[in-house]
Amino acid sequence: MATPHVPHYTIFTLAAARRQLTHLQKTHNPNLKNIVAAFRTLGENPRPLGCRKLTTRTEMRLRVGDYRIIYSVDDDD
Repeated sequence: MATPHVPHYTIFTLAAARRQLTHLQKTHNPNLKNIVAAFRTLGENPRPLGCRKLTTRTEMRLRVGDYRIIYSVDDDD
């Protein structure tokens, strides 16, 4: 039995997002593992349960505790 094809998405992060993640790492924030796990799952499923489209912009948001991941999805690439 063949497994269904699951498209994988490439995740690009802005420098500002990388700086914020580094800051969370330096402060030993307990939410860091959940945030990194959420980033990884976006590569497999860019529209997970709980994500919302921003009303005034084209991006999506995903809440992870007190934090939000703001991202856009390009299905064509």
